[in-house]
Amino acid sequence: MIMVTSNIYIFFFLLLLFPSLMVVSENGSILSYTHVYIKNDLGNNIPLTVHCKSKNDDLGAHHLKYQDEYKFQFKPSLFRNTLFFCGFTWDGILHWFDIYVETRDCPDYDYKSNYRWSIQKKFACMFNPTSHAYDYCLDYH
Repeated sequence: MIMVTSNIYIFFFLLLLFPSLMVVSENGSILSYTHVYIKNDLGNNIPLTVHCKSKNDDLGAHHLKYQDEYKFQFKPSLFRNTLFFCGFTWDGILHWFDIYVETRDCPDYDYKSNYRWSIQKKFACMFNPTSHAYDYCLDYH
């Protein structure tokens, strides 16, 4: 009985330290994959080169024609420090953008499974499922 009780205390202690353990995704599994979609919305005949990285992963360069989409997936960190940044090149100019910042994109542990980004000439814009539009736009670095 003592062993069971101590295991319960350890479990609740871990939940206090890592509240993200309580996160349940849309499909019901804990800490499921997060998907990031990147769409070339630069305009007709403007190719986009996308090169995304994190501290631990280099996803390589991907070439997108107008309206093409690139997707990658990952499992967010228990420590809420997941960051993916991407270099976007078009017309010979490199633009940088943090495509996924866990504390920005999941405030209050509000995890979603899908993040859809439209790469436009002036901004990177995230799809808002409530408004059904790419209306959350941020500047490149």
